[in-house]
Amino acid sequence: MKRVCLAAILAFSAPAGFADTTGGHVSQVLEAPEQQVGPVVVQLSESVPVFVDRPIAGVSVGSSFIANVTVHDANTLLVTGRSYGSTSLHIIDNRGNVIVETPIHVVNGAPGQLVVNRGGADFSMSCMPNCQAAPNIGDQTDYFDALVEQSQSIAR
Repeated sequence: MKRVCLAAILAFSAPAGFADTTGGHVSQVLEAPEQQVGPVVVQLSESVPVFVDRPIAGVSVGSSFIANVTVHDANTLLVTGRSYGSTSLHIIDNRGNVIVETPIHVVNGAPGQLVVNRGGADFSMSCMPNCQAAPNIGDQTDYFDALVEQSQSIAR
């Protein structure tokens, strides 16, 4: 019975908010981030630095499949593109305030990038200075897998 009463109290009080120590209403709306950064645009498999004015206590990235974020030092992040698309980045200070809120866009804007489409399948190439196979997300599966396997065998 106590659990039912507690659940009912919480359910009815949540929309109204909670009172502070003086009995006033405590806002549940977060303030806008303090520093304008971004949007962050990064190429696939590359990193870009993001600098902030205040010390970083925490970061959150919406999808780690799209981008990876590493804290380099108290005021610098490194954002690495992992897959094409967009996600969000939130940087938090030591008081728990969101000081930066910005989108991350992972793009393919490499110079000399050529995509050959044969029979509805894509085959990516890097053409600087000569054209060579350069597997990329979205390429024909057998082509992509064979090239990745070859590059991994060289690294061993």
